[in-house]
Amino acid sequence: MDDVIIIGSGICGSTIFNELKKSFPEKKIRLIEKGNSPEYISEGKNVEIIHASSFGGAGMFSVGNAVRIDLPEFKISKKDKIYDEIERELNVSVIFEDSLNENLKKLLEMNFSMTPKFIDESTCSRCGLCAHVPCSSKWTPFNILKTFENQVKMRHLKGDILKDIEVLRISKVGDVFSIIGLNKKTGEIKVFESKKVVISAGGVNSPRILKTISKNEHVGKNLFVDTFVTVGGILKDCNLNSDVQMIVHKKYQDFIIAPHYSELLYGRISKFQKVDKKDVFGLMVKINDDNSGEVLENSVIKEMTMNDTQKLSEGVIKASKYLYDLGLENIYSTIPRGSHPGGTCALDKVVDKNLETEIKNLYVCDASVIPNAVGAPPILGLIAISKKFSQNLKNSF
Repeated sequence: MDDVIIIGSGICGSTIFNELKKSFPEKKIRLIEKGNSPEYISEGKNVEIIHASSFGGAGMFSVGNAVRIDLPEFKISKKDKIYDEIERELNVSVIFEDSLNENLKKLLEMNFSMTPKFIDESTCSRCGLCAHVPCSSKWTPFNILKTFENQVKMRHLKGDILKDIEVLRISKVGDVFSIIGLNKKTGEIKVFESKKVVISAGGVNSPRILKTISKNEHVGKNLFVDTFVTVGGILKDCNLNSDVQMIVHKKYQDFIIAPHYSELLYGRISKFQKVDKKDVFGLMVKINDDNSGEVLENSVIKEMTMNDTQKLSEGVIKASKYLYDLGLENIYSTIPRGSHPGGTCALDKVVDKNLETEIKNLYVCDASVIPNAVGAPPILGLIAISKKFSQNLKNSF
């Protein structure tokens, strides 16, 4: 019998596991992850939704953005000391400012700002592959998990971290939860029992797991994804494909704009003219979209609302002006996509202020509990939510 089982090893799951293990080394706290090696998963038709199956979750593919965000529903503001603590732990700093290429310097002259990063400048090769290849130069959830994984290998911990286990359903009899999982390598069905369960499987998978035990009509609804497009064109020898992504940014009320190399943009341009990847320059326009989508058992529904279309259009117009000022002549765009799914187990609809569901001792803690899109890189905010949740959970022991 475990004291706590955490489902999902991403930003939130790894943070909660770390906080509980540090405070209660004698407690039986287990982490279950369905993924192993990082891979992207794409769902949705109108707006493509990108998430990840991985030991370490989608955070393994982050580009290292360390942006403070206000989360008033959780009583977290940009000025809170909790962000100071997180920035120290992740070694957040403004990097590469002295070695920006000329195009990025021009963006700074256009009132863009440097983006804080949790990347080690001394070891970063500036390969441009942060969103595609896990890298030791940037902080990821693996920085937390590797310590415990090594202890498991050295038999200092006994089976506290399990990978390749897909949770099929959760049930509860009396005060005991049973988690039924499938070992994806062996095909074996495993059953785990626990007094408390925390679902941290992300904005798409958390509601799917929760639906196996909860009858709350709001589970899976209210989906937002921080919808974005990348617009750009040809800028000779800009070399954006081999540089740190989103290293500068400009924040507007409803969207942010940041330099971003996109293979989809390269493919779009290639349909009309021959182009080398090193000559493709793009700006991402990311909006705080309406929470109009829904996660179903085997699919995701997410469409652009009129409000989303207006915000994205305004952002594209702004971005296009910057691109023209940099010297681009023809502007191309990718299809709308979203990479920060959330809202599907929203605060005050699915979970209460302690992130507990209507089922006692069953919690959700990840981006799915955020009720509205933030339209900005969420990692620091997710860690802040997880730390506050962990403290409340500790108090319940």
